[in-house]
Amino acid sequence: MPKTMTPWTLVTLLLLPAASQAQPQATNDWLSFGYDQQRSGWNTAETTLSPANVGHLKLLWSTQLPTPPVDTSLSTVTAPLVASGVETPQGRKSLVFTVGIDDTIFAMDADGGQIVWQKSFPNTLKPLRAANTNCANTEQATPVIDRAAGVIYFTTSDGKLRGLSLAAGEEKLAPTQFVAPFSRNWSLNLVGNIVYTATSRGCGGDTAQPLESGSVDAMDISDPAHPQLSRFLTGRGRPAGAWGRGGPVLGPKSLYVQTADGSHDPAGGIFGNAVVAVAPKAYGIADSFTPSNWQYLNAKDLDLGSGGPMIFPFKDQTLLATSSKEAVVYLLDAKNLGGTDHTKPLSQSPRLGNDAEHYYGAGVWGEISTWQDEKGGRYLYVPMWGPPAKDVQFPKSYNPAPHGSIMALQVTDEGHGPTLTPLWTSRDLAVPDNVAVANGVVYAVQTGEQTLQHVSNPEEHGKVAPGQQAETIASLAKFRSTPLAPMVLYALDAKTGKELYSSGKLLGSWVHFSQPAVAQGKVFLVSHDAHVYAFGLKR
Repeated sequence: MPKTMTPWTLVTLLLLPAASQAQPQATNDWLSFGYDQQRSGWNTAETTLSPANVGHLKLLWSTQLPTPPVDTSLSTVTAPLVASGVETPQGRKSLVFTVGIDDTIFAMDADGGQIVWQKSFPNTLKPLRAANTNCANTEQATPVIDRAAGVIYFTTSDGKLRGLSLAAGEEKLAPTQFVAPFSRNWSLNLVGNIVYTATSRGCGGDTAQPLESGSVDAMDISDPAHPQLSRFLTGRGRPAGAWGRGGPVLGPKSLYVQTADGSHDPAGGIFGNAVVAVAPKAYGIADSFTPSNWQYLNAKDLDLGSGGPMIFPFKDQTLLATSSKEAVVYLLDAKNLGGTDHTKPLSQSPRLGNDAEHYYGAGVWGEISTWQDEKGGRYLYVPMWGPPAKDVQFPKSYNPAPHGSIMALQVTDEGHGPTLTPLWTSRDLAVPDNVAVANGVVYAVQTGEQTLQHVSNPEEHGKVAPGQQAETIASLAKFRSTPLAPMVLYALDAKTGKELYSSGKLLGSWVHFSQPAVAQGKVFLVSHDAHVYAFGLKR
C-alpha cells in the first residue's frame, strides 16, 4: 500500500461506485454502530491506546442517565457514539451520544461525563400490542452522525426520523415518519444524503397497517424541510425481516442486510434467510445470497437474522463476512453475492459453535469485526455464544469457554480464492457482544445477559412442565432482565487473543445488543441500568 494511501482510502476505492458517497472517518470519532458505514468495528484513527499500555486502563467516569429501565426493554440506551471537537455553547468538546427508551437523546462531555444537553420527544401514541422482550414498544436503534454537517440523526418510538445539531440539540430536520410507530428498527446508516434503517419482527403498526412488514427504509434528507421516504420490503408480514443490530451496511451494490426465517421466493418478493443487497434509496433489489440449506435453517430456527453483514477490502476484492445462529462463517463476493444461482459463497467455515443446534443462546448473535495488521494480515473477530464446536481446532485457546468467546480467524489467499484459517479463541465470556478494534487491541464485553428465550423448558418454546406455573409476559421479562453474570470489559491482543486488561468488578448491571466505542484514547460503553462508562489512561 503506498504511504499516502490510508486504509480508508483503500476501502473507498474498492467500494466504488456505491461508496462514492462514503463519509471518511477523518478524525478519531465513532459516528455509527460498527464505527463506519461498512460496520468494520475498527477505528483506524485511534493510536493512544495500544497493546503496550492498555493494561493500565482505569474507569475515568460513570454517568447515571435518568432514563428508567423496564424489564421488557432489554436495551435501555443505545450503543454510544463519539464526535470530537464539537463547538458547543460551553466551548469546544468531544461528546458522547446515546438515546434512551424514553425517547430522550443525551450528549455528554467525553472527558468528564457531564450531560451537556438532552432533548426529549414524548410519544403520545398508544401501541396496538402489549410490550414484550421481542417487541418492547420503545426506541432502541443506534443513531448516526453526519460529522461534516454537525447533525445527529435518530429515530423515536413514534417512528419519526429526527435530526439535531451536535452542539446544542437544535432541530435541523423536519421530523418525518420513517418507520411504523413502535417499530423494531435497527441501527441507522448515512450514505450521502440518505439515511437508512431496517425493520423486522412485525412489532410496529397502527390502525391503518396493524403489522409492519420487514423492510429496508431510506429517507432522502437533501431538503431538510421536506425529507422523502422510500422503502423495499424483504417479506410480507412478520417473517423475513432484517434484524441484524448493525442495520443496513454500505457496499459496492449499495446497502446490504440479512434476513430472518421465512419463505424464500425472490420472484414473489420474499427473501427469507438471505443476504440482500438493496439498490440506492431502497429502489428495489440489486443482488442476493441464500445458503443452500435455507430450509434446514428455517426448520431449526437458525436464521441469518441473528448476524449481520460486514464489508471489507481484501487484495483486489471487496468481501462480505457474516454468520448466524448456525455458527458457520461465510465469505461472499460483495459485488456478486452467491454467483449465478445466488447460493455459492467464496468460502465458508465449518460450524464453529452451536453443536446442539439451539435456536437460543448459541451461535453468532451480532456482527463480525475486522482488523488489518502492519504486514497486511486480515483478521476477523466473531462473537460466539456458547461453547466452541467440538470438531474445530484453534491453534491457541484460553481455557474452556462454555458460555461464549471471541473467535479470531485470518483471511488468506494462496491463489485459489479467500479462505478462513482459525487462529485463537478468547477466554470464557458470558456472553460476548460485537467487539471494537483499535491499534492492535480487541475490546470485548461480557454482557452477562440471560439468553434463554423462556423461563423453563426452552426447547418447547415456553410450554409448561408439570408442576410449573404458566409463563406470562411479565415473568418472562423479569427472567430475561435478570443477568447471569456481571458485565465486564476486556482488552485482548488482536493477534494472539491474550488478555491485556479486565475491568473485573468495576461494572454493574448487564447489556444487550450493544458495542463499545473506542475513540479519543477512551473506551465508552453503556449498561441496562442506563449508566454510561468511560475507560482510559490516567494522566
